Amino acid sequence: MAAFGDFFGQVGGTMKPTEQLRFTLRREQGLEVRSRRSCMSFGQMTLSATALGDTMLPRFRETYLYRCYERNVRSSDVLPNSEPEDEELDLSQIRVQSTPQQLSLRIPACPSALPATKMAGSTEYEVVSVSYVSTCITCLEVLNAWASAAMKSLAGLAGQRRFKKERDAAAKVLQASSSHQVACRWSKHFKHLAEGAASTLLCGRLGGVGSIDAFLEESEKSLATSAVMFIGSIKGLNKHSTAREGNYMGMVATALGILSVLLSPGFHSAHIRFFLTFLAAGGVGYGIASNVKMEDMPQLVAAFHSFVGLAAVFAGFASYSNVANPYTVMKALETAIGIAIGSLTFTGSVVAAGKLHELIPGKPIILPQRWLLNGAAVGGSAVLTALFLNPATYASHAGAALLLANTAIWGFLGVNMVLPIGGADMPVVVSLLNAFSGLATSAAGFMLSNDLLTISGALIASSGTLLSDIMCRGINRSMYNVLLGGFGTDAGSSSAAAAATGGRENVSEVSAVGFVGMLFGAKKVVIVPGYGLAVARCQQKLAEIVAMLRRHNVTVHFAIHPVAGRMPGHMNVLLAEADVPYDIVKEMDEINAELPTYDVGIVVGANDIVNPATQDDPSSPIYGMPAIEIWKCKQCVVLKRSMGTGYSGVDNPLFYLSNVKMLFGDAKQSMDSISSCLEDSHDRFTAAAGASSSGDQHDATQGAEPEVFPEALRVIGILRERIPGEARVSFAPSAVAKLRRMGFSILLEAGAGTAAGFTDEEYTRHGGVQVAESSVEVLKQADIIFKVTEPLLDEVQMLQGTQTMVGFWNMYGTQELLAALAQTSASVLNLALVPRVSRAQKLDALTSMANIAGYRAILDAFARFPRFSRAGSTAFGSVPPAKVFVIGAGVAGLSAIATAHSLGCKVFANDVRDAAREQVESMGAQFIAVDAQGIAGEGAGGYATVMGEDFTRAQLATYARVVPDMDVIVTTAMIPNRAAPELITSEMVASMRKGSVIIDLAAQTGGNCVYTEQNKAVVTPNGVTVVGETNYPSQMASQSSEMLGSNFTALLEVLGGAEGFGGEHWDDPVVKPAIVARGSAVVWDPNPPRPPAPPAAAEGNGIGGFGGASPVPPPPPAEANAVIAWIQEHKDELALGVGAAVVLGLGLAVDIPEAEVTHLGYFVLSCLIGNFTVAGVTPALHTPLISVTNAISGIIVVGGMLQLSGPVLSARVGCALAAVFLSSVNIVGGFAVTARMLDMFREDANPKKALAERS
Repeated sequence: MAAFGDFFGQVGGTMKPTEQLRFTLRREQGLEVRSRRSCMSFGQMTLSATALGDTMLPRFRETYLYRCYERNVRSSDVLPNSEPEDEELDLSQIRVQSTPQQLSLRIPACPSALPATKMAGSTEYEVVSVSYVSTCITCLEVLNAWASAAMKSLAGLAGQRRFKKERDAAAKVLQASSSHQVACRWSKHFKHLAEGAASTLLCGRLGGVGSIDAFLEESEKSLATSAVMFIGSIKGLNKHSTAREGNYMGMVATALGILSVLLSPGFHSAHIRFFLTFLAAGGVGYGIASNVKMEDMPQLVAAFHSFVGLAAVFAGFASYSNVANPYTVMKALETAIGIAIGSLTFTGSVVAAGKLHELIPGKPIILPQRWLLNGAAVGGSAVLTALFLNPATYASHAGAALLLANTAIWGFLGVNMVLPIGGADMPVVVSLLNAFSGLATSAAGFMLSNDLLTISGALIASSGTLLSDIMCRGINRSMYNVLLGGFGTDAGSSSAAAAATGGRENVSEVSAVGFVGMLFGAKKVVIVPGYGLAVARCQQKLAEIVAMLRRHNVTVHFAIHPVAGRMPGHMNVLLAEADVPYDIVKEMDEINAELPTYDVGIVVGANDIVNPATQDDPSSPIYGMPAIEIWKCKQCVVLKRSMGTGYSGVDNPLFYLSNVKMLFGDAKQSMDSISSCLEDSHDRFTAAAGASSSGDQHDATQGAEPEVFPEALRVIGILRERIPGEARVSFAPSAVAKLRRMGFSILLEAGAGTAAGFTDEEYTRHGGVQVAESSVEVLKQADIIFKVTEPLLDEVQMLQGTQTMVGFWNMYGTQELLAALAQTSASVLNLALVPRVSRAQKLDALTSMANIAGYRAILDAFARFPRFSRAGSTAFGSVPPAKVFVIGAGVAGLSAIATAHSLGCKVFANDVRDAAREQVESMGAQFIAVDAQGIAGEGAGGYATVMGEDFTRAQLATYARVVPDMDVIVTTAMIPNRAAPELITSEMVASMRKGSVIIDLAAQTGGNCVYTEQNKAVVTPNGVTVVGETNYPSQMASQSSEMLGSNFTALLEVLGGAEGFGGEHWDDPVVKPAIVARGSAVVWDPNPPRPPAPPAAAEGNGIGGFGGASPVPPPPPAEANAVIAWIQEHKDELALGVGAAVVLGLGLAVDIPEAEVTHLGYFVLSCLIGNFTVAGVTPALHTPLISVTNAISGIIVVGGMLQLSGPVLSARVGCALAAVFLSSVNIVGGFAVTARMLDMFREDANPKKALAERS
């Protein structure tokens, strides 16, 4: 800086603000302009400064200077005056040519460009007045970098005497600027800025480096700084300690982006318009943010999304209405796409907000012929867009009409996209709309050639997309499945419907007083909140109860599911509002493994997220969905209004478990009652806590007192299995205590559990267990006899009329056994025949064993398969993943799919039931549909049945096409009480690669493969191994025995326990189908009635209520299924082909400007950066993340600001003002509500206690 001051010397004299510098315009045809990088020729006039020091740069209107920054000069930004002596340069046809060394302003050489009288020679025009330089001084802090860059560019001038004129001209400007210094409070920066402003007027011999270059360079730097700060803002939300700073950084970045426009030379005439609009909108946004309830945050976020979408629409129309805008086909396409995305975002967000606020019914609303309407709308939009891209169209009034029509079409698509979505999918919708708001912002950036909008929009889009993916995984559904809509609209099972209206007789209830009594002896308590907590608005009272428990040294944690509430992270915000420390709030993955250590688990307003069916019932629509395993706590209490189902419409087996009690009633009233009981029992609570703490030492030294069991009323007999290869036992030692509590004693055949890894001593440890030397002794003395397999004929002959025998076996090929059972008067039950209904899930041994079979089948296959299961890269090249084909998507099939997917395999699956498609795809596999159009492949109620010849031929043809490419095949296809169908022929096996493996889980009923032999591994002539193992569960005998014993115990509970065993319980709908023989007769029905299939969807809007039969979307036709299946099977090839075709087509047919390629590069890179940045955000801050990205999307205000010049009543300015207003509401409201939320999060005031609880 000192050297630069020495170069200019001492400044003397004064320049009046009215003094003007002038320039010379020279018309030269075919002038060749050279730079250091390239040589370009064009037959145009070239603007140049010829008399340096006396004539400087031309006077440009400020709008033009900003357009130069945009790299896209608009036509007619500057018009000539009528009087020649005051005439300014006509910039209607100006273009910019910029290189690192030179900036040239070019005007076409035609009489229309300049007055004809001044075309022949040199003409002088006005240039920059000194008064303009003075007006820039108020922003010295921001522009200081500009001055520094300008001085660096002039460093080469030092010591060169030939630039004396330039130095003198700069000195005059510096002197005039210095006269303003007295009035400027930024005196310490003034000299630097004045020097920089003066220096950047020197333009001639430096190759075009002048005021425009310096201004553009530093403006770009400020916008780049703003974009980087946006990334830092999102990065700040990675943890609670930096979240506030991240929000502040977002505010500064937005302010810097707005300031870059405010300081542009062409914006000063629109300052008043902008500030009035911004202040009014900011007041509205701040008022909303200050008063919104945290329970209403989801609808507020959706409303803010709609503001961004509508602002994008207005910005697009403002840009289109700008007569100075030199439209091209590319620019027209960007405008049409940007307005379409904005319209879809606007209407979709409005509908989502209405659903969340219950102004629109929350249940899915499905319009008749929905997909036909969507297809027609997309097709119509494509036609309108094609017409609009015609230059003759978009330059006329017809272009505006086409844009309006296209806007309406995409608005309808937004409505029709969100209306069919409801219930459990709303968190996904909110996140998806967040992504759309980002796309709308990026589209505006493409429209207006603004890098900041492109970058910030891409960050928001990647944020919303990643959150949507997290939410989809949280409910175990794909985005495609969510957008199809209609989830949870069916009536559910009959048992679920019954449970919604009653069903309390099958559950254990507890009162508020009883619940408080459970808390007295608890040391660790975990609470699972759901959306019902927000609906009841009882989080404050719950926080008071938690505080009371913690004051009495009870460790309390909250377990939060990713999709609890109506948007990501909603529960965390509600708890923070209630002053719950964030360090006692744990995420699902963090706490699930610890749940067995908690004494009491409390569920408040949650249902599907604590449903055990997600883990152990592959037939459930929500199977595979991550759940909080609250049932593993020692005791569990569910606070619920009724027995109604969750949004999925699936009954919850949690309510029927033995360690679960229900506290019915309104959650808020229940919380009030619990709080009152705790306060009234304060002394008792304190005494209990003291006794508990003092008793720890006593227990440690003397041990716990043995449990006292009730008197045994009946004897359970446990037989040792005599079938070769069977290692399981009907009950593990862990089940003895449960049986004793039910009033049973146990007679154990010696060595019955040895094969499963259990000793006789382990059984006798609890007492009440006698060891018999033989099975004969057990068969004579026991009242209820349990076996793992079917009864043997000699065992049946020994049964007496008062006895009951329970086993688990396949009824296929048991004619001889049935004949023997008909001769005995004992009751014989087969647990494999229990109906597949929600209430019977505890008894469903078929599911338990099939889960193990599918799991072990995959492990066995890869133990024999000579290659990797997963993809990988080695020094010798890449290794592709193994391809696994699972035939039959029942319980075992789904278990095999899950296991293969976890091993990194590429999994394919097929089932004759179309209903299995969704389950297969939800587990990450690709569904292979049978190439049979119009042929049904399932029986009544969705059960597999015997196929007709046409279907069988189509099925085998499909398999013949798929099998040759597979490495591992697992077949599970069985039909109840019939031989397994032969699906893998010798020709198919011959087409497979050497080393491939086929696991036939249907081997017990004949097998699905022609080479299958029971309990043998056959190697075919071409090297394919076919395994016919019939008892995979025995390979995990300990685990499977515990699971089977749990099912048998549940059966005893349904039958009334020891005291009420039998009697009317034989007619229970769960027990009756499982009875094979009773009273000297076989009562088993080989063809039991199946549950009816769900009713077809009715015509109408599809609105349904809870517990009622609501219309479901009609299934797509068979032709559509076939097309979808083909697309999914070849999706990788299609993606590569379409991508290559698009790139090739664009390269051949479209001359894409360099600026557009740059924008696209910014967009792609920003999406990648945003993905990595958002991935690190803690789930507890997902709601503030969506809120702050909402505020960042308000940067689209820049798009409106660029269009504010012109008559205030023009369409352009009207649209621009609307865009500025809407986006300003988003900016102020978004940042304010984010700050409000972040202020609620606090750490525990007692760090030592918090550390102890965390450990």
